[in-house]
Amino acid sequence: MARLPLLGEQSWRTPCTPEVEPLDSPVVPDNSTACHCVARRRAQTMSGYTHDLAQQVHAWTPADPERALEVAELAVVDTLASAIAAIGDDTVTTALTAVGTGSAGAATAWATGQGSDVQQAALLNGLTAHALDYDDVDDAMIGHPSTVLLPALLAVAEDRDLSGAAVLDAYGAGLLACRDLAAELGIVGHYAAGWHATGTVGTVAAAAALARLLGLDQLGTQHALGIAGSLACGSRQNFGTMTKPLHAGVAARNAVLAATLAEGGFTADPDQLEGPLGFVSLHHGTGRSVREPAGGPDVTGLNVKLYPCCYYLHSAADAALDLRDQGLSAAQVESVTVTVHPGGLAPLIHSRPTSGLQGKFSMEYAMAAALLDGHLLLSSFTDEQVNRPEAQDLLRKVTKRTDPVPPVGGGASGAYAVVEVTTTTGEVLRRRVDRARGHASRPVDEAGLRAKFDDCVAFAGLDPRRGGVVYESLRHLRAATSVRTAMHDLRELTAAAASTTVDA
Repeated sequence: MARLPLLGEQSWRTPCTPEVEPLDSPVVPDNSTACHCVARRRAQTMSGYTHDLAQQVHAWTPADPERALEVAELAVVDTLASAIAAIGDDTVTTALTAVGTGSAGAATAWATGQGSDVQQAALLNGLTAHALDYDDVDDAMIGHPSTVLLPALLAVAEDRDLSGAAVLDAYGAGLLACRDLAAELGIVGHYAAGWHATGTVGTVAAAAALARLLGLDQLGTQHALGIAGSLACGSRQNFGTMTKPLHAGVAARNAVLAATLAEGGFTADPDQLEGPLGFVSLHHGTGRSVREPAGGPDVTGLNVKLYPCCYYLHSAADAALDLRDQGLSAAQVESVTVTVHPGGLAPLIHSRPTSGLQGKFSMEYAMAAALLDGHLLLSSFTDEQVNRPEAQDLLRKVTKRTDPVPPVGGGASGAYAVVEVTTTTGEVLRRRVDRARGHASRPVDEAGLRAKFDDCVAFAGLDPRRGGVVYESLRHLRAATSVRTAMHDLRELTAAAASTTVDA
């Protein structure tokens, strides 16, 4: 099995920051009969991938167990922070009003603090954690792993009364499965074709993580992966709408469904992922010609978001905010040009946003808000903030472009962004950022993580004292003999607020 790419380093297969084709030149699948020949060749080069991935799920042992636990606990805290901030968001309240929390069960619906059945909890919690686009990002996956993995794992673990350590262990295996599936697909082409890897890769990887959590055997794990392969979905056309976070929720729910069915003896093609009509071929995968033995490398860091918007905006946001901190005011701006790495504009599909959700996928608005306000906060991405006249005027002065060679500072390094501002006096100010703050190579520290968590609690209007209790429970989840302890603390935090926002 191929060596999984480590976050923050160059992999043998693809660079850590993929070069995704712009949306105006998408990969168009060939629907001719030649497509089936390609599929057969892929099947020949990928024989046994479902088996190999299942074997990896069983064989993986972290080279650095302490580091693996740290990464997993960080992901838990960051994901729950993102969910807490979203409990009153329209995306979440609309979903709760429409579908409710399901039948009463042992799993917690994070947004309401109510008991829910396992699949409904996974659905709602995945949607809630991704609703504000504030959850973590993985370079190799080009997606959001934790907002699928953790809602699925925590719902099942809470229902089965499993330990925090078991969840963290399964999370590590699931994160590596995300990266391996991304490499197997050739994630660049998958993404360029319009797929949202959070929904596609996330479904299968979360099923793999659950197979480890539930102790499925080799064949049972292959069946779980095969079932998940038929349930994976998510279209990037829905970026900037309520349906984008739904991708995460559906992926988490479908992973629970797949693993639970497999545990009960339900079957799928045990070679589904690599088959000529299987997951990889259907999702525009290219496959890999070489694999290394199962087991994989150690878990490495994640990219923690410090701004609640698309991660492709973060380097440019850092650059614009740096210029603002150096004394530039919005009134001085004649024009703004943002240059990013090739593919760096692919998800930024809203040049003239008219809603907070669209603003999260708009380079123009992110630059306008950063230069106007000197910050990008949870409150920056509301309909009112996006539509204020001064923001709409300034965003029309922003031009964006891609270039493999940065206009300043030498060769490209990572997901670079250069922001050039021409002032009304003709002066040109430039700032280049290669990796955003919070990236695995520029990791958030404990104080920064706690500050984000506390800000999310405050944004939701919740009790800061109870928020502190939840933070400590999540931050030390490895010590919990039952995840129900931490989820009980979360229920006490969110239940009171939920009763005032939605009748679930």
